[in-house]
Amino acid sequence: MSNYDTLIRGGTVIDGTMIPRFKADIGIKDGKIAKIGTRAGATADRVIDAGGNIVAPGYIDIHTHYDAQILWDPYCTISGWHGVTSVVLGNCGFGFAPIPPHMRDRAMMMMTRNEAIEFETMKEGMEWDKYGWETLPDWMAHIKRIPKGVNATMLVPLNPLYAYVMGSVEEAKSRRPTRSEMDQMIALMKEALDAGCCGFSYQRCGVPSVQPDWDGTPMPTDVVPDHELIEFGKALGEYGRGFIEMFDAAPSDHATVEDFMTTLAEASGRPIVRNILLADDENLQRHRTFIDWLNESHEKGLQVFGMGFTVRSPTILTFEDWSLWDNAPNWHEVMNGKYEDRVALMKDSAVREKLRKEVDMNLVGGLGTSGPAQKLTVHGSAGFGQLDKYVDKKVAEIAEAEGKHVADVILDISLESEFKAEFVGNAYPTSAALTKEVLDCPYVVPGISDGGAHCHFVVQGAYPTDLLEWMVREEGLISAEKAHYGLSRLPAHMCGLGDRGIIREGAPADIVVYDPETIKRTPSWDKMEKLQDLPAGGWRRSQRAEGLNYTMVNGAVTFEGLECTGATPGELMLHTD
Repeated sequence: MSNYDTLIRGGTVIDGTMIPRFKADIGIKDGKIAKIGTRAGATADRVIDAGGNIVAPGYIDIHTHYDAQILWDPYCTISGWHGVTSVVLGNCGFGFAPIPPHMRDRAMMMMTRNEAIEFETMKEGMEWDKYGWETLPDWMAHIKRIPKGVNATMLVPLNPLYAYVMGSVEEAKSRRPTRSEMDQMIALMKEALDAGCCGFSYQRCGVPSVQPDWDGTPMPTDVVPDHELIEFGKALGEYGRGFIEMFDAAPSDHATVEDFMTTLAEASGRPIVRNILLADDENLQRHRTFIDWLNESHEKGLQVFGMGFTVRSPTILTFEDWSLWDNAPNWHEVMNGKYEDRVALMKDSAVREKLRKEVDMNLVGGLGTSGPAQKLTVHGSAGFGQLDKYVDKKVAEIAEAEGKHVADVILDISLESEFKAEFVGNAYPTSAALTKEVLDCPYVVPGISDGGAHCHFVVQGAYPTDLLEWMVREEGLISAEKAHYGLSRLPAHMCGLGDRGIIREGAPADIVVYDPETIKRTPSWDKMEKLQDLPAGGWRRSQRAEGLNYTMVNGAVTFEGLECTGATPGELMLHTD
């Protein structure tokens, strides 16, 4: 009889704790790490040669938006293609429970513009009518029973919770809950925590929202006042378990988001992670102020964290479905509505003047939304006749040559192509040196993935591979030990995931084995392939990981190189006392 199910031989172990790397064999038995440093002569049913490779804990992706995709894609790709072994669902206050049967279509419509997931893809792929979950415990039970190639846990998303209790999405946007409704929402959140949920999440972007509903109107949580969120936080603190994930830019009664986070952290006593910490080289004070606040807060004992935007991520956009300029009031108007109405607005001279002003004021672009409009390049106009001459030219260059404003160049090209012309920008317009500033903060987790969202625009779910390729190998600005701490152990700590994210005897065998000299995104970081592999013929942009030789989930190999083994050993990670 073999000593182990699997024996990983000859690798260099980076265990996720910041302890310096060391060479050791790893023996795996019954899905757990049974032994680090095995005896000579140890046997196993399978031996993996890890010579020349790093052996590290699988990555934990805490910002995924795979709530729909996990129902048709057990591996939550693209994250699963990049060594992610555990995912958190229910991010930014979005999800598909609690939802009564008559609100199912409305719930899916909420995701079409915000997350660029096509309605028909969700309708076919989720098989909601077949499985019929409604409450959060129902949803957790459904996730538990479906095959999974990754581990998963779930936050309580506040948008469907508000709509469920208040009667509709529209009611939740137009009025504040009664005392009875607020009590009911708190009770439902606690019921979900009893079922194993790991906390709650929300988005609050104000009006207009950068991540709006299908019709361009704000989401319910975009207009939630501070005191209601603090009440949820107090309830979570009383429960004594779970964390808060927030995308907040619009506190109602506090001067800054940092001030509100301080109040929420003091009221809840629970870990809070905020999206999105971007080292913007055009506004250095923004990220440095937040990092200073993180350091000061931890000196006071507050458990607050930032989610760093650390992935090089070009954005390819068309005006057919681009939404991340929706926070600029006048661009919001021309980006939403029926095609013919949008065309009329874009041709209106008075509207154009307003659009030019918003570009000049840098209200569009930046903060992870393809960079300033002035820096866009015409990417995919081939096949549109006279527009072909603009391919690979920056809109600023075209504007100078033709005596136009950059807003007019973008609008004219979009109109001429019937919104099909592509523009490429940089969702992460900063330097490696500034990225290091973000990563040097011990309270920042690298990312940000959005792996199941915005899939027509970007491929941010490749962030683990890019971190190792770019910041570790190419730039040499952070150590692999620090990278793996941020990719695995730190998010596990923030989310309360026990022994996930670490190589330790007795811990679940969630492991990646990769070649540090060849690990990279394929196609290269600045290119993406277009896959039409979603239900109902839906498509997405994608990249894989080259040099990632093995991914293991609970001791079973799910990927060997680029090939999926078909194994589905993933578990629902329940948060229970």
